[in-house]
Amino acid sequence: MRDEPKSVKSNSGWRRQRTFPVPEHLDPARKVFMGAHVRVGGGNTIAPRLHYFDAACAEHGIYAGYIGPHLTNTLT
Repeated sequence: MRDEPKSVKSNSGWRRQRTFPVPEHLDPARKVFMGAHVRVGGGNTIAPRLHYFDAACAEHGIYAGYIGPHLTNTLT
């Protein structure tokens, strides 16, 4: 599991790329920032990422927001 660095969290455009829809019971705005992610496959920037929101501690499960190519950051 990885989390996005401060540079991504503080950049509004990059943050918006990682904000995905969720049910209203998780957030009244129906969207949350999903900085937590895992790399699927190999160890380079070409490997897809799975961004998710862990609401398991609130008994709501884990929500996948995105799976696909690496999103924009300081390295891409």
